[in-house]
Amino acid sequence: GLLMAKYSSFNDVVLLKNQAYEIALDIREAQIFGVSARGEGGEFKQAYGVHFDIDTPNQYSLFQDKNSGEENEHDPGEEIGQTYTIDSRFEIFEICDDNNDCTSRGTSIAFKRPDFDAHIRMAQGNSANFSNTEESRVEIKIWSKKSNGFSKKIVVYQSGQISVQSN
Repeated sequence: GLLMAKYSSFNDVVLLKNQAYEIALDIREAQIFGVSARGEGGEFKQAYGVHFDIDTPNQYSLFQDKNSGEENEHDPGEEIGQTYTIDSRFEIFEICDDNNDCTSRGTSIAFKRPDFDAHIRMAQGNSANFSNTEESRVEIKIWSKKSNGFSKKIVVYQSGQISVQSN
């Protein structure tokens, strides 16, 4: 019986890690959309990104910023494609900025031609206090609902680097 209990815990860890990598790949896909020649109506300079909202901890969405200017932020109605759904065994439990402030209700991570840099905005449109270094980042933390001890974080640096780390 002990072996089966350990196997179940191991399985949860592997599934959580896979979910974290899936989220990271979806963010990477938004980055590729943002720097490639995608666009609607001849407009190729719109930002693409991923929006996370702590009030919907099992979902996030890909968006295309249709506003002109330098907003690079998600607005209602800008979603494209289907909403991404996180496996029901896991959920987003915190979104933190580079000052380890984890009180944000959400974040938009957008990418826009011609660079790979991430344009990170925290909830309510307030830009996080990033210092324009590779260490500036946002962390999306997910955990197993079954076992609160297992968690991973997806870290997106302002430089455009995306990684999955242990929490």
